Amino acid sequence: MKKKVPLILTTLLLTLPSCGLDVDSSDKKMVVTDFKGREVSLKSDIEKVCISFNIEEYLAIGGNSAMSKVVGWSHKYWVNRREDALAAYSKVFPKFMEVDDIGYNDTISVEKIISLQPDVVLMSASVNYSYMEDKLPLLDAANIPVVFFDYHVDTKESIRKSNEILGKVLHQEERAKEISDFYDAKVDAVFDAVKDIKEEDRPNVYMEFSKGKDEYGNTWSKKMWGSLIGQCGGKNVAYDVSDANSVDLAKEAIIANNPDVIIFTGALQNGLTGNIVLGYNQDEEKAKEMLATYLEREEWQSLNAVKNRALSAVYHDLSRHVFDFAGVEFLAKQIQPSLFTTLDPYKDLQEFFTKFMPFSLEGCFMVTL
Repeated sequence: MKKKVPLILTTLLLTLPSCGLDVDSSDKKMVVTDFKGREVSLKSDIEKVCISFNIEEYLAIGGNSAMSKVVGWSHKYWVNRREDALAAYSKVFPKFMEVDDIGYNDTISVEKIISLQPDVVLMSASVNYSYMEDKLPLLDAANIPVVFFDYHVDTKESIRKSNEILGKVLHQEERAKEISDFYDAKVDAVFDAVKDIKEEDRPNVYMEFSKGKDEYGNTWSKKMWGSLIGQCGGKNVAYDVSDANSVDLAKEAIIANNPDVIIFTGALQNGLTGNIVLGYNQDEEKAKEMLATYLEREEWQSLNAVKNRALSAVYHDLSRHVFDFAGVEFLAKQIQPSLFTTLDPYKDLQEFFTKFMPFSLEGCFMVTL
């Protein structure tokens, strides 16, 4: 009997896992420190995702198959505001718009999110956090973790940190690093080339979201496009106006600053008829024709930029995204053209899409006169 006991114990130990005492892989947890410094515990194997703002970044890092995990997303930011992108992504993912809408900012529905029972909710710190802060306890109580990242803060560090966060959540750390390295290489080439330019050699730059030649003044100060002007070798004429995301600059202030370079942003948006339409599957000649109409502004005839036809336009959503290095390159090429004669922002953007996005890039994303 004594000789049989060890054999019995060994047999029992070997059979314990099949008796339900093992840890199911679905119960394993990982901890992610998000962009707000919050330590968030979530399932190791993410199968269901709700996401608000950054679907492109999610797909770039997660790959095409990541879309099948999305059970809810914020429709509002795309519908009416990003119709070109909506059409492009719907072509690749035919059921794109059939995925449940979780709302956007002040319309985000915690009830809808809870009903979808996602393993994680992915959100932008700059765009969504202020709207979600008092709702987070409700999601915590429902055991639904929320992870924040931020592509709105236009720095290399924020892009890399956000990529790392998404990479960890989606178990795509290597791909996230590859994207960050690609991004850094592009923007470093620009920033290194302009960092020693003296103040007197930096042209005055005015940027504007194009709504039509008769409605203008919508620009950026220290954030988004406004923050990139100085990094690309120029002086933002609206830099000291406000700390808000976007600001309105009076006609008189634009004229008084006499910009040497004027750069518009444009996109296909419902309700706008005089804007410069750029983006996925848009026509370059039509965009150039619309850009030329802005030369007709009577108040601008004395401006250096108008006299020298130093007007250009770039796709509005080449800011605050993981592929906004192309926006950086384009700004640099317009602001300091002699330094970037061989730079091809559109070619670099196409390369990024070929490597990381769910379809090859087609359309018009930047035009000049």
